[in-house]
Amino acid sequence: MEGFEWLRKLRSSMGKSKASEPDSTWPEWYQRYFRATPNKPADEVPLEELPIVIIDAETTGLDVKKDRLLSIGALRALGNSLQIADHFEGYLPTPPDQQDARAVHIHGIIPGSRRYDYLEEEELMEGLLEFIGERTIVGHHIGFDVEMINRALERLGAGPLRNRVIDTADLAKRIQPSGYWSPPEKYSLDTLARRYRIPLSDRHTALGDAYITGVLWLKLKGRLLEKVGRALTVGDL
Repeated sequence: MEGFEWLRKLRSSMGKSKASEPDSTWPEWYQRYFRATPNKPADEVPLEELPIVIIDAETTGLDVKKDRLLSIGALRALGNSLQIADHFEGYLPTPPDQQDARAVHIHGIIPGSRRYDYLEEEELMEGLLEFIGERTIVGHHIGFDVEMINRALERLGAGPLRNRVIDTADLAKRIQPSGYWSPPEKYSLDTLARRYRIPLSDRHTALGDAYITGVLWLKLKGRLLEKVGRALTVGDL
């Protein structure tokens, strides 16, 4: 069960984030975010009226204990529209001890490359939280991204993310449940993008993957509407 320790910690931290008063030891930018997110959206809010932010993170690896964030991409959505012009993107320099050639082959972020305007971790987190606000977070296997962000926030003396979270992988499973022997790859972003005829341009860039996930979210939401035959609310998910 050791491999799931980060998931248990994530669930615990999300519960702790319901405190009603900000902690005076938190950075001022996190206190502003805390005050701007007093409550999660009510269950009766229609999905078509729910402000969404789609998030993807590129990291040095998949170990939440030792790996670090490299870049985060996010864009907003409302109803059946992705607000492409309204996006967030930020890069962090690769730590010297995390320069793994195998990871670079996947995400393409070359350590020290001059093509990026690197931010400090605190600057990235401050900008991200301002962009997220009180919107519901959508992502693919989003628990990993949220945990990586929460660990960065913890390093900065801040609290965790407080937003409601929706995983497009989970939604895909509800639409087309897996069989007993179904491989995990059946619900990978690549597989689902091909299934729903979504172009895989800019794959493995944070903003590119956020866009692909955003299109997948709209398609899955449409399929769910067809399946239930009525309008959906946050509570239905």
